[in-house]
Amino acid sequence: MKVIKRNGSEVLYNQQKIKDAVSKANAEVSRVERLSQAQITAIANNVTKIVEQSTHAVSIEDIQNYVEKEIMAMRGYEVAQKYITYRYKRALARQSNTTDERILSIIGLENEEVKQENANKNPTINSTQRDYMAGEVSKDLTTRILLPQDIVDAHNNGLIHFHDADYYAQKMHNCFTGDTKFMTHKGAKRFDSFKDGESVFVRDMHNEIRKATVHIYGEQRVQKVTFKMLGKNKKKTVKCTPNHRWILEDKKVTTALKVGDVLFSNSYSHYEKWKVEKIEFKRIEKVYCVEEPITHSFTLEDGMVTGNCDLINLEDMLQNGTVISGTMIEKPHSFHTACNITTQVIAQVASSQFGGQSFSLAHLVPFVDISRKKIKKEILEENLINKIVESDEIINKKVEFRLKEEIKRGIQTIQYQILTLMTTNGQAPFVTMFLWLDEVEEGQARDDMAMLVEEVLNQRIQGVKNEKGVYITPAFPKVIYLLDEDNIHEDSKYYYLTELAAKCTAKRMVPDYISGKVMRELKEGDIYPCMGCVDGAEVVTYKYLDNVYVESFERMWNRLSNYFKVELQPNKKDFVMKTPGVKIYDHQSGYVDNYGIIKNHTNRWLQISFSNGRVLTCTPDHPFETTDKRIIMAKDLTPNDMINIDTLSNYSSNNLISMKENRAWLYGFALCDSTYYDNFTASIAENSENEIKEFFTNTLLSEYKLETKCIYRNRGEKGKYIDLRAVSNNDNSLMNLKLNFIKAFEGKAKKDRHIPNEVFSWQNSAKLAFLAGMIDADGYLNSSMRLTKIQLGSTNKELAIQQALLAQTCGMPSRIYLNHYKSNCRDMIRYRVEFIPSIDLLKYIKCEKKYSLKDSTIARKNSSISDNDFVTITSVDELEKAGFSYDVTTESEHFTVSGLYSHNCRSFLTVDRTKENLGNAKNYNPNKHKYYGRFNQGVVTINLVDVACSSYGDMNKFWEILDERLELCHRALKERHKRLLGTPSDVAPILWQHGALARLEKGEKIDKLLYDGYSTISLGYAGLYEMCMRMTGKSHTDPEAKPFALAVMQKLNDKCNEWKEKENIDYSLYGTPMESTTFKFARCLQRRFGIIKDVTDHDYITNSYHVNVRENIDAFTKLSFESEFQKLSPGGAISYVEVPNMQDNIPAVLAVLKHIYNNIMYAELNTKSDYCQVCGYEGEIQIVRDKHKKLIWKCPNCGNTDHNKMNTARRTCGYIGTNDFNQGVT
Repeated sequence: MKVIKRNGSEVLYNQQKIKDAVSKANAEVSRVERLSQAQITAIANNVTKIVEQSTHAVSIEDIQNYVEKEIMAMRGYEVAQKYITYRYKRALARQSNTTDERILSIIGLENEEVKQENANKNPTINSTQRDYMAGEVSKDLTTRILLPQDIVDAHNNGLIHFHDADYYAQKMHNCFTGDTKFMTHKGAKRFDSFKDGESVFVRDMHNEIRKATVHIYGEQRVQKVTFKMLGKNKKKTVKCTPNHRWILEDKKVTTALKVGDVLFSNSYSHYEKWKVEKIEFKRIEKVYCVEEPITHSFTLEDGMVTGNCDLINLEDMLQNGTVISGTMIEKPHSFHTACNITTQVIAQVASSQFGGQSFSLAHLVPFVDISRKKIKKEILEENLINKIVESDEIINKKVEFRLKEEIKRGIQTIQYQILTLMTTNGQAPFVTMFLWLDEVEEGQARDDMAMLVEEVLNQRIQGVKNEKGVYITPAFPKVIYLLDEDNIHEDSKYYYLTELAAKCTAKRMVPDYISGKVMRELKEGDIYPCMGCVDGAEVVTYKYLDNVYVESFERMWNRLSNYFKVELQPNKKDFVMKTPGVKIYDHQSGYVDNYGIIKNHTNRWLQISFSNGRVLTCTPDHPFETTDKRIIMAKDLTPNDMINIDTLSNYSSNNLISMKENRAWLYGFALCDSTYYDNFTASIAENSENEIKEFFTNTLLSEYKLETKCIYRNRGEKGKYIDLRAVSNNDNSLMNLKLNFIKAFEGKAKKDRHIPNEVFSWQNSAKLAFLAGMIDADGYLNSSMRLTKIQLGSTNKELAIQQALLAQTCGMPSRIYLNHYKSNCRDMIRYRVEFIPSIDLLKYIKCEKKYSLKDSTIARKNSSISDNDFVTITSVDELEKAGFSYDVTTESEHFTVSGLYSHNCRSFLTVDRTKENLGNAKNYNPNKHKYYGRFNQGVVTINLVDVACSSYGDMNKFWEILDERLELCHRALKERHKRLLGTPSDVAPILWQHGALARLEKGEKIDKLLYDGYSTISLGYAGLYEMCMRMTGKSHTDPEAKPFALAVMQKLNDKCNEWKEKENIDYSLYGTPMESTTFKFARCLQRRFGIIKDVTDHDYITNSYHVNVRENIDAFTKLSFESEFQKLSPGGAISYVEVPNMQDNIPAVLAVLKHIYNNIMYAELNTKSDYCQVCGYEGEIQIVRDKHKKLIWKCPNCGNTDHNKMNTARRTCGYIGTNDFNQGVT
């Protein structure tokens, strides 16, 4: 058996040490209080049994707790008190040497915590050990000095995890302590005599007087440097930060001053030189510095010259140049050179930060064509010299052959250099390569991108050779492949790449997959093409320039395109229009701001029929919000789902327009039953509609001074009709009337007309008269079953919806039925609007046969026309038609469409909010959201399991403790943020000055990049599964526990949004990839709460929202379930499924990829690809327990258990690891 010491190392369990410790305590009490030797032996034996029965390696603290309990069980109360006192004294003594012990355990490879702490670090390598040793010093400073004690205690006890504490101390500005003097135009002055931001005139390296600014950077670790003047026995000491910028005698700048260095001197110091004699580490002090923007230098007292305190945007760096190690790197002239520069940038960035980095392969695409042209030029020159004449076809084939060879070399360069590079912090660069075809323009550029993607995948399938010369699975670079419409369907152009990706996944576990489809649902902005929503004929209500419009999406788009710019989406085929000032109607929130409208090509539709007769045509992925606040895609709707509808809204404008009732009636009649382009003519039945003829004739004469001519027609089976034609009086009256109709109805044929928007602004009597005109023209009253209902028929969907909304505005809720115009022609659709008329409406109907039904029973409520504010789903049918779909993006994320309550097709998550080029990127586009060049300020993770255990199952207590812990996390995150404030760009030039993240000036602080959404800061979470098990006794996959899990997720999001709103810092929720923290949290929980079934009885805490690995669940169900939780992790999250060897079942892999595309944004498949160097076995190397119950690797073929003689690759926390794991990860 092994136990874990406080420094993280493992040692063999020794029962004798328990006997010795108890015996020492026993000897210090009176004889009468002492335990017998047999009792001491029994105590040791009982503790040993407990340790043997434990399923995990126990810690020293655990064992000492067991010892205390056993002493108490023997009634040795005085002995127990002495033992506790002994423990306390030992704890005090350990405070002075814990850091030393931890460093020694790293060197001896005994520190369990750092084993697989990061997937890209091998703890056996010297440079990694050096980084870990420095990290231990950083942790020591962080926990003793830099962080508040309650945050340190919460971290140590596993309540939260303060990530990357081993780097936290390294803010390290280039500064001096306050007692240091520097030369001003008024003589030598102390730094602490100035305020932060105060201006001062200093002497630069050329002895010129320059204007500068004093800055205070808070408390930092400082060192005392002793200088000696050359040729004289004069010494001077200066206290400064270890990486202060010093100017040496050859004018080179160093941030790593060492003994023997000689400083630059200027004429002020009479060129007397100072040499470094000694450097000593000192305590933490407040530090200051001067920012001189011209020469970036200033002079200390005694004449010492010193320097100022001074997702990768690879596209900017490659296209506009960068600086690496002080050397200018200009735009490359070939693809292979671009690949070389890329790997250099990656190494520099990795050495300047902790955490990962990503770059897009699309940023290398422009250099493919540069190489293509260069190669063609070379071939033509060769042909000219060799006097060879070749056709263009042959030349082009040669060009493409050589180009593919260069692409192969370039991709190889990236892969092998990333794998073999070792950065200054002892790690292979933790880098992700993003493969998105549509990130480049369609045509040659996209085909070139496809060539690069194909080469990347082929090389990853092959793998890399280990020391035995066998191809194995590499850990890096991580690869993400974006699934989209042009590569997910069998008939799509680039489907062959997805097939290749599936083969790569089956063999090498990469790439990971992002669904372009789901991403568009979750992410807003130009960088992600948006998705369509509803048919263009569906009706929406909006306001613009104080006017109210009730019209179809298509008509709204056409109208607003006169005011706003229409732009192409990144896919170069769909459209987007930003609409500031436009407000969309949401019947639960009123008129809300609309940020934009999208218009997409669509050929896949669903026709949703509702219980109120309404039919909505939308895309399969259009989201509906149910009455119980669930968001459901159209394709997933069931008859049990209930959707809110609008039955009460009045669409009238506040600015009423006066309209004569007889004119209103004529407009309604003309809209539904007239022609007006050549003549103005309306038709009525000859024998039954004389009242209409009389009113029509009188209205034309009284209002427009026009006579009416009656033309009698016989239409056979349809009967006899009268055409009422307006007669011109040789002035412009008839022409003006026709122009009014054309302008108002905006269509010639009946199928293209609509109700004029101003009708909704008329007084109520005019609206009723307009409705009556439409009823006289194209409607009738149905009095079946002793109930009178108005019925209006139309083949015009927009018009039918408008009629229903106008009736509702007049206080008459309506229904719309869909039927087929002819039984033998299913494509001819007719809409029937039905509502119960008010007494006031009947007054304006002119046709006697319709009006005479007024005495029928008029009911406001009946089983046919319901006043319910919700509807159910009656059917969902697929439609195939080419056309455009439309959507709006509203502030409320909802809008009312055709009387139904609809959800936006996206929500605002982690899109940047800033409207300025804060990072001075040379590829900045003010019309696009910025993603490349942004960064994260750090992570603090909350242990949800501890919240649950601390509440002991009391739900009220749970929410109370959760609030307390979230505030603790908030304070810890603020500490991370404050630690970055004041950081000068000089600390990592590749990041802040030369384009990886920004192009700030030397000495410029990065503060502005920490606000306004340029960067994010993440609240992580862990253990949703175990939390639910403790609070509900059920997994979050259980329908009874799932609402609780979602409520917790929503609470975390709400807190992030609350903090963001108050502080202008972009907090976001992040599904933490736990790595070694999974083990740490489990151990802390076991110490605090003991073993709780299904909660603390395993040596790990489940990642974020993931389904626990012990649950039986298929890949498709798991991904669909987790997709709901992934949407609530806007700061990042990934799902994965464990699969067996899939190399002989690629169709199954492709089936999973298609499921990912349709259901979840980011997912990956974990396959097994191991190699035993002893026997040559290839396959899955098993994980078993040894005789000490420790988990180890074992070859199933030869039994080899030496991990140094095998190559394993596993993805357990989102990252592929090829080193040995700690017990929790294993």
